[in-house]
Amino acid sequence: MKKLLLAMGFTAFSMAAYAATVDFTTADADGNGAVTMEEAMAAMPDVSSDAVAAADSDGDGVLTVAEYEALASQ
Repeated sequence: MKKLLLAMGFTAFSMAAYAATVDFTTADADGNGAVTMEEAMAAMPDVSSDAVAAADSDGDGVLTVAEYEALASQ
């Protein structure tokens, strides 16, 4: 029974964290079609600047939809 309650609690916690993820359109505060490091960190306060920089796979200084979604799914 304890294991079941623990598993249920973990699942609820995981779902709450997933639900708190801001979608790309909302994160793109200025609506320019890209998410800057500042926008990403405002949308995901728990993510580090290093993680945002690593997600920028093409190194252009902003996140595309695919790059942002990959970061958000981590």
